[in-house]
Amino acid sequence: MPLVTYTQDEKAFVAKDNPVRIKKTIASGADLVQGTILGRVTASGKLKAYASGSSDGSQVPVAVLLEVAAAASADVDAVVGFAGVYVERNMTGLDAAAKLALEPKGIYFV
Repeated sequence: MPLVTYTQDEKAFVAKDNPVRIKKTIASGADLVQGTILGRVTASGKLKAYASGSSDGSQVPVAVLLEVAAAASADVDAVVGFAGVYVERNMTGLDAAAKLALEPKGIYFV
C-alpha cells in the first residue's frame, strides 16, 4: 500500500480520513465544539461530552463530534464520527483513558 501524503493544513481537519458519520442526538446542557469526545448517557441513549468522572454512562467515550452542537438549552441533532482517524490536537476532552477506550472501537488519533 503506498504512503498517503496530506498537503492540506491538518489544523483545519477534525478527521484525516473518512470517518463513519451518523447524525445523533446531543443531550441538552452544554454547547459543544467540533472535535469534542462524546460519551453515551445510558438512560437516554443521547450523547454528551465525555467526562471520566461521570456515572451516567458518559464516562465511556464512544465517538467524536464533527460539527458544532448548540445544545445548551435543548437537545440537538449533530453529525458524529465513529470509526476513523482523527487529528489528536484538534480534540476536546481527549485524555489517555479515552484514547485507550476508543481504539478497540476503530477510533484512532494521529
